[in-house]
Amino acid sequence: NFTLKLKKMNTLKQFCARLFCAASLSLYAATALSAQPQEHQQSLPRDLEAIVGDPSLLRKPEGLEVAAYVFPNYHASALHNKLYSPGWTEYNLIRSARPWFEGHQQPRTPLLGELDESLPSTWEVYNKLCKNSGIDVLIWDWYWYDGKPCLHEALEEGFLEAKNTNDVKFACMWTNHPWYILYPTKQTDGSNAYPPSFDAPDFSYEEAFRSLSYIVTRYFNQPNYWKIDGKPVICIWDARRLEQKLGLEGVQKLFTELRGLAVKLGHAGIHFHITGFTSGHNKEAGYDTSGSYNPLDWIAGRYQSKEIELPDYGVAAADVAFKVWDEGYETHQVPYVPAVGAGWDSPPRYIAPANRPATPDRTKWPGCTIFVNESPAAFKAFVQASFAYLNRHPDVPRFVTIACFNEWSEGHYLLPDNRFGYGMLNALGEAVGLQKLNQRRGK
Repeated sequence: NFTLKLKKMNTLKQFCARLFCAASLSLYAATALSAQPQEHQQSLPRDLEAIVGDPSLLRKPEGLEVAAYVFPNYHASALHNKLYSPGWTEYNLIRSARPWFEGHQQPRTPLLGELDESLPSTWEVYNKLCKNSGIDVLIWDWYWYDGKPCLHEALEEGFLEAKNTNDVKFACMWTNHPWYILYPTKQTDGSNAYPPSFDAPDFSYEEAFRSLSYIVTRYFNQPNYWKIDGKPVICIWDARRLEQKLGLEGVQKLFTELRGLAVKLGHAGIHFHITGFTSGHNKEAGYDTSGSYNPLDWIAGRYQSKEIELPDYGVAAADVAFKVWDEGYETHQVPYVPAVGAGWDSPPRYIAPANRPATPDRTKWPGCTIFVNESPAAFKAFVQASFAYLNRHPDVPRFVTIACFNEWSEGHYLLPDNRFGYGMLNALGEAVGLQKLNQRRGK
């Protein structure tokens, strides 16, 4: 009897071991499938030259300006002193992030340290990096809540006070979305809550004008404020929402009055650029150009099946470059400007799901966008693809936007980190043809 029981136990152990092995192989296969571009899918950098065809299109366009967005939430601010605690910054979130799966590169941390972006000394370092990497313009995510500017300390106390501030141009993106608590609270029903704290400044015409006129009067006179065809640039985050709030005639009136204010102050007018969501009446409303902030997040959902839990960066970049930009050119009514991104990996702002379903479904796990196969080589090819688009469309103004210079929490940034070092900055520098990259230190 003892021998029979022992045989049964060994048989059960073997069965369990085989079952575990099969499950592990299935999970590995699913993850591997998520991580590898399929043969029929175009991917960067692999297919760049084949898709473009003419290699001369990959040259940097004459007069090109490279503009990178800045998310100013890595300094102590009056806003978060109130919402969280004195001295709180979003460095807290990226520092505490943990991997969600084997090979997940979290936490992603700044190679240069958690620099306070409200200090001029920080921007003296960052501006030098911009100059050495081919970044001509920094577009600041600019917020206005509760009747006053918010998160502006990094721009006004840091960047504008840096000794080398004139080495880099700047502009503002009027970010008209409500401000939310950035890290969720797990509810008793199992859901995660991101309660809003302040409404966006487009809730009334008066507040919209008040906030935008601050940009005109406070920043336009700065010698390094970015201009296109002599006109200072204001980016609008959500043109669709603005039109929903004010109506088309309200938007037209708003832009007319703001342009009039700019002219009274000695400027040639205002160039309005759509950054996030288009309204459908871009030209009629008074916009000059349109584009995107970081198209990678939503484009993965559009072209890569939800069964792919971890979408491939190179595939998404190719989809943006050779599907989205041409579509935007045809449909946005005003010149469509290419936007590129360095990646996306946003778990620092999420509570990890309790379970990973046996049947892959990206909406359930991971429940946010996490790209795999990000690399400096793929990013360089993405930038070069934007050159090809601009060279094919000489009517589009000569600039490209990048998300983002420093968006650590969502995982799209160019600053040196603990994965690639200076790799993303150097990739950009190589693409624009710079010889002096971020290689030498201490001089």
